[in-house]
Amino acid sequence: MSRRAFDAEIALDLVVNAIPLAIILFFVATFAVFNPWGIDPLQSGLQFAILLSIATALAVATYLAARVIETDPRTRHESPEMIDGGDASEPTDSE
Repeated sequence: MSRRAFDAEIALDLVVNAIPLAIILFFVATFAVFNPWGIDPLQSGLQFAILLSIATALAVATYLAARVIETDPRTRHESPEMIDGGDASEPTDSE
């Protein structure tokens, strides 16, 4: 059984990255609209470059984590026998 891409369980696992991403984007928007220190091209450029590079790296890491969680057989809703590659109808050596 395959999972649907980015279902509710994956979203709950990744909300820990969405909150810091929202905070970073909030500060980018706030400093773009209300800049209390004025506009200095070098200072403002470095400030936005740092914030946006961190936001981009966090978004990429979140996406990659979602893909790994999605493809990991331990997170699928399958029986343990199917995860190990065995067939549930095969007899075991526990006799």
